[in-house]
Amino acid sequence: MRIRDNWVQVLAIILVASILRAAITSVGPIVDLIKNDLLISNTIAGLLTTIPLLLFGIVSPFVPRIVNSIGIEWTVFYGLIIILVGILVRTMGGIELFLLGTALLGIGIAVGNVTIPGLVKLKFPLQVGLVTGLYGSTMNGMAGVGGGLSVPLSTMSPLGYKLSLSIWGVLVVVAILFWMTELNNKMNTTNENNDTLSEPNIKMKALVKSRMVWSIAMLFAMQSMVFYCIVAWLPSLLVERGLTPDQAGYYFMFSQFLQIPIAFFFPQFVAKVKEQTIPMFIILGCFILGFSMLFIENKTALLFGVLISGAGIGAAFSACMTFFSVKARTYNGSIALSGFSQSIGYILAAIGPLFMGFVFDLTESWNFNNFIFLIMGVLLCIFGLFAAKDQYIEDTL
Repeated sequence: MRIRDNWVQVLAIILVASILRAAITSVGPIVDLIKNDLLISNTIAGLLTTIPLLLFGIVSPFVPRIVNSIGIEWTVFYGLIIILVGILVRTMGGIELFLLGTALLGIGIAVGNVTIPGLVKLKFPLQVGLVTGLYGSTMNGMAGVGGGLSVPLSTMSPLGYKLSLSIWGVLVVVAILFWMTELNNKMNTTNENNDTLSEPNIKMKALVKSRMVWSIAMLFAMQSMVFYCIVAWLPSLLVERGLTPDQAGYYFMFSQFLQIPIAFFFPQFVAKVKEQTIPMFIILGCFILGFSMLFIENKTALLFGVLISGAGIGAAFSACMTFFSVKARTYNGSIALSGFSQSIGYILAAIGPLFMGFVFDLTESWNFNNFIFLIMGVLLCIFGLFAAKDQYIEDTL
């Protein structure tokens, strides 16, 4: 199926992708406002990012089963409803409702995370790199908007930071309404010539035996850990280096905007390059140079450090999303690989933000956590080299 012949489905995918990160990235720049209002420590504040990650990991392996039961389009639709409820509940009261809303967000976003790569494999099996680039760049762009506008929005009304967190519900409503029209138009009608449907469902227990599957899962785990640690704590690190909260939020936003072209072109590069270890070395170089510059208390150096490390994050995320599609021969294989990798990956990644908050409470310095960023970047590259082998997961089961 060509994109120009089915641009409505591409737009539907992009709308879903637009809300899978902004509701989370909007927390980091205003975490101090949340801490002061809810009277919580840095360690507890780390839970605000850790809880969604844990739920990503817990929910992800069940998503393929739901897809097989009710269809991938209806699964996405119900995921959007849960995201909307989570956004509303998160701003309705104290820490208990905040955590409950955060948990609901985690469940809904997990559904979108797992289903979109499979949806791309199903609808556009010959244009995986291009469509992955479109939705990946959307996710990164909206993540930047969420982080960059969070502080300004928190000063615009008596609602304070609650406006910053709740405004994304408007975008979710638009996505829900659009997705409803697609359901009515029987979006689940697939391309009859798509041979990715020819294989039976793959059981999760079969994936456990594959070293390649584990390599992809660990690659995803490390890129997720780096990203969500940055979402949770980069603004605080930058403030300690001498930036204002507004400046820290804008630096994060610039980083995410840089990832838009990277998220668009890098999946196509990964899908086409014969030696897929090359993208992994590019990612490693970005991490080492970028995170090293975050030790420097100079605004220009910090900006370049944020941008370069952000480029590495965007490239790593794009590589993972592309692997979920190109490393599987079939649609069912893609869904199974996506669900397994995101389950393992997010559970492990959830350790990061909480651990960094704990380390900062002990040391009261971000230098130790910056070393952790460097270590995570090296580990990501190592797992990526194994994941980049010229194989399909079905051949390793």
